[in-house]
Amino acid sequence: MKPQIRISRILLLLLSIAVTLNCSKDESNFEPIGSDPCKSDPCSNPELCADSCNDNAGGITGELNREDLKPEGNVTETENGYMVEGKLSMETESGETVVFNEADLDVEFNEDGSLMSISGTAEVPSPSNYFEIADPVSADVGFFSGKFLNENRNFEIKLKDDRHYFVFAIAVALEVSVGANDDPDATKPITIAVPVGGHITLIQDFTDPMFFYSLGGSALGNNSGDGNNNGDGNNGDGNNDGNGNNEDDGEVMGVSFGASYGANLVYEPSLPVENIVSFDAKSVTGGTFSFWKVLEASGLYYQNKGFSVDFNLKEPMNSEIGYGYRAGINGNINFSADIKGIISFGFPIGKGSTAIVAEASSKEGIKAQAFVNGLVEPDLSWWPDFIPVKPNGNLNAYGYVEETGAFDLGLSGSLGLEMPTGNQGVQGSLRLTQNEFTMTGEVVSGDDVWGATAIITKDETRCIATAPNNFTDGISETVTAQIDQAIETTEKALEDLEKANENYEFELSLRGLRTALPGIIDRALAEINTAEDNGIKSGRSQANKILNDNNRKLCSDNIAAVVKSAVKPYKDALTRLKNAVNNSNDNAQTRTELEAALRNLAGLNKINKSVTVSITHGHKTFGCGNLWKQTNKRTIKINRTILNSTQVSQLNEAADNVKYIQEADGIRFDAQLIVDELPTMEELEGLKKNVEACVSELTEQLGDVGFVYNHETKEYTHFMVINGEEKEVGTFDIFNNSEIVASARLELGSCNTSEELKALQQRAKARR
Repeated sequence: MKPQIRISRILLLLLSIAVTLNCSKDESNFEPIGSDPCKSDPCSNPELCADSCNDNAGGITGELNREDLKPEGNVTETENGYMVEGKLSMETESGETVVFNEADLDVEFNEDGSLMSISGTAEVPSPSNYFEIADPVSADVGFFSGKFLNENRNFEIKLKDDRHYFVFAIAVALEVSVGANDDPDATKPITIAVPVGGHITLIQDFTDPMFFYSLGGSALGNNSGDGNNNGDGNNGDGNNDGNGNNEDDGEVMGVSFGASYGANLVYEPSLPVENIVSFDAKSVTGGTFSFWKVLEASGLYYQNKGFSVDFNLKEPMNSEIGYGYRAGINGNINFSADIKGIISFGFPIGKGSTAIVAEASSKEGIKAQAFVNGLVEPDLSWWPDFIPVKPNGNLNAYGYVEETGAFDLGLSGSLGLEMPTGNQGVQGSLRLTQNEFTMTGEVVSGDDVWGATAIITKDETRCIATAPNNFTDGISETVTAQIDQAIETTEKALEDLEKANENYEFELSLRGLRTALPGIIDRALAEINTAEDNGIKSGRSQANKILNDNNRKLCSDNIAAVVKSAVKPYKDALTRLKNAVNNSNDNAQTRTELEAALRNLAGLNKINKSVTVSITHGHKTFGCGNLWKQTNKRTIKINRTILNSTQVSQLNEAADNVKYIQEADGIRFDAQLIVDELPTMEELEGLKKNVEACVSELTEQLGDVGFVYNHETKEYTHFMVINGEEKEVGTFDIFNNSEIVASARLELGSCNTSEELKALQQRAKARR
């Protein structure tokens, strides 16, 4: 090997190591292609990198093998291939020869002869089939699998994982003629300018053939700019030629573009777009593109057709398109349109996808449409202030634009509806067409889901609430709430009266002791009778002793009378209590007598008396004449417990409980007064039934309800449709069934619960 070659390779190696140590995927500085194959492309180097590849891709390189490559010049064999200084020719499947002139390359192969890697510098080949570079350009070159580039490089496009690509780093501007209309003789000249401080990355698959120019993107680094390579101060649209001319002259300033003869450019929408999920594209161009002056999108524009001579970089829809045309772009989107007679405004759609479809139409020939799906950020600076419907957070934007300029765009998400009764959240969507501006959505109120629609015109917004299917459920309950409250009041009064009566009866029973009193009286009477009998018996015993001791006969005695007189107060107390207990009349007098009788008897719990009796006796033979008659006095003791301590306690407790009867009677009286002044349950139930029938008839007459907001005066006018006629009514919450019915009742003058209930209550008071 010549000394200068060794020096060149040593410098290249040192430069590669230095850049590898100082650059990463997130840096924009260019890294030379030459690098450790086990780091840069392990799956294409199974022998050297047996433990580094997980995809089992082996040495798949498309159609490139050792026999496809022919080195010329200074060729040095290496362990896995050779190093060439001079020229490297490559035969493709199509039979075309691709030539790397001014080559200084390290070429390595796998054991099966498939191409493993190429690194070094060479002039960029330009096969005449699909593009030609006007003047030779030297660049660093590398060879990688699509899988590796997708996972480790930030190129704008997604490459095929199972294909291999040559990657060139170019630091000078290019003049390129791109093949057009799939015709080798038809070309479109394009000037590729290098961005300031950057370079051009060219990706080629000669087996396709395919090429992609990435401006500012590094083969082993990151893209500078917005990730779409579509802006350099001119928005990347190729509109300004530097002389102030707004012509599409083919100059590409700060944009990326490419083409694939075999349609191996993959378009995948970042958000699903109607009619297109993904497709294989034949060409791609970065920039800002306008679609019929309604949508403007910035990003990479993919087409399922190759470049055409008439392709317009800034207005692709001005180019010739045909049946089956597909195109797509991911990036920032701007909507701008005039809704006839209503409003002209626009808004940004970020993180969106646009898909263009051309289909056959029976009426219009080939019909082209641009479908869009994206997110609108919660920035309301673009929203017209005079509209009472406002976005409330992120919105999803979707719809389409036609080549006629017609459009149908939706904005769905959380919305806010400004109402005089308070702002209301709406989950729904706005619809924009060239003729209409409307809103549809749902309002959740409690357990009910209402429909909400709005029609926005230049002068006003008309909002209509659609009642839920179960709208009538609960309305009768709402309207008859006053009656239900009256029923509850009457029920409570009746319940209180019942409790008052129960309490009165309890107190009247002396808290349960009244039932015990007859038993106490009977037992006390028995004890008194026993004491009386015992007293008389004691007197008789003494009288008999006198008669027997003196051999006399009894003329007369007052034993029974005296003893009975002694126990009479006890019997009278029993009789008094018995009469008081049995008196069914309850008043202050009877209560006083009852308490006195109880306490009187309780004080006579024992008989402990000594009484003197007279015994008159005479001669057994001569009788009881005055001459023979004689009287003796004797003392009789009457001692008997007629009430035990428990019975005395019961009597005293009962006497103490008498005082509660008056209070309970007062409560019972008041409770009865309340009941007497209220409508009866029968009257209230009848009124409720009549009102429910009225409400049922009323709700059947109700139609739409809503309001009209005047954009100029900022005033609200509420309305409701009753029996097919729209009537202006007072302010009410259009999503509240009770307020709706209340307004309808006022309008119709029917189902007046308050008045009918008031009349019923007045009649009840008049009955007293």
